[in-house]
Amino acid sequence: MNKFRSVIAATVFAATAGLCGTAVAANNIQLLVNGLAAPNGATPPGTQAFATWCGGVCFPTTHQPVHDPRTGQAKGAIYVWGKNFQFGAGGSLCFSEFIVFALDQGEIHVASGDLGTCGAPIDPLLKPPLHADKGALVVIGGGGDGAIVGGTGKYKKWTGTYTDRVFVGFGAPESGVGGIVYYDQLWFSISGK
Repeated sequence: MNKFRSVIAATVFAATAGLCGTAVAANNIQLLVNGLAAPNGATPPGTQAFATWCGGVCFPTTHQPVHDPRTGQAKGAIYVWGKNFQFGAGGSLCFSEFIVFALDQGEIHVASGDLGTCGAPIDPLLKPPLHADKGALVVIGGGGDGAIVGGTGKYKKWTGTYTDRVFVGFGAPESGVGGIVYYDQLWFSISGK
């Protein structure tokens, strides 16, 4: 009988631990952007997280539709602000960005740290720019990482991280959106709970 009680107790403990683990497991959202850059004309979020991140020196960059990378289904849009652009050797570029993911069930707000998003030019013989007719001269490969800093709706209490990876077609500052002509395979992975 003691052996039976031990088996039952172990089973109850395992089931309880499994359910607790499920309750706090991270959710992962995958999103994809492809296409010409559009300017961000949105009003910045009226949150302390945005005000602290911006510090009065940020500016709007782009606004793009986002899609499910597996199905191609529209999932919402992103609104992006940037600051602290710094150029390094060989044309490398790093900066900080704040992104609002406006999705069906609410918004997710993310911020990279200072110089949290970086990229560098790729040899045009290896990856020639698309949309040369729109002013693209070079492809920059890069990405960024950061933290979830707020949200609304379903995502109001989310914490976690995000990562993005991308090829960006750049041109002269007067082309596209401040030189950003297009995004090619801009991929986002947002992990929150």
